[in-house]
Amino acid sequence: MDFDEQFQEGTDKYLEQLNLYHVRAVLNILTESPFFYRKDDIDLFDYVRRHQDDFHQFFTHFFGWELYVDRKVARLIKPQEFNNALRPNQRDLFDLTRRDECTAFLLLVEFYEKTLRDLHASYDDEGSIRFLLADFVQYGINRFIEELGDNIHADKTILEACRRLFPKLVRYRFIVQVEKADVADDEILPGGMKEHVMYEFLPGIHCYRPDILTFKEIMKLYTPENKE
Repeated sequence: MDFDEQFQEGTDKYLEQLNLYHVRAVLNILTESPFFYRKDDIDLFDYVRRHQDDFHQFFTHFFGWELYVDRKVARLIKPQEFNNALRPNQRDLFDLTRRDECTAFLLLVEFYEKTLRDLHASYDDEGSIRFLLADFVQYGINRFIEELGDNIHADKTILEACRRLFPKLVRYRFIVQVEKADVADDEILPGGMKEHVMYEFLPGIHCYRPDILTFKEIMKLYTPENKE
């Protein structure tokens, strides 16, 4: 099996010169979940940033993985799967396969960037960005109607997709639930929702870009000939 050797000779030894406790902790943290956030452990995260080149060489040399690090998040990017005996549902990966879930995730990334613009904020700002599920659902409904008109049951499509998608987003740490409260008697939410649920965007959502596949292209999957 041939691999591209993207390292300088001897750089795989660099980790041996670092603090063993910190190295062991960092290696475990980076492989325990998709994202390592600075808020998880400020000291260890800053250690990763200081020795980013060393860790990058280690993962590239031994695993063929890319280490991505910015001021808020570190993650490993694994470009290849090796155990062909595993079925997709046997891999512990954030991998969306259903059309509506993929659409809802793309809409959420759009909604995240729109929220930043509306707040005149940026990814690098301190503080958190929070949103109400009802606001996102309404945004998704509006986007569906813009592209497909009123003939599709956009509210049902978005709500069902959110019920399946959001637990996965919480599990893989794209968002975290902050608050939940019952809707007031005189309040009407999209799709007949009965609760206000507030979430907070976590930095991992910023790693995904909506311009890779435009929403208009996704909407083609909802035409009659492509109906799921």
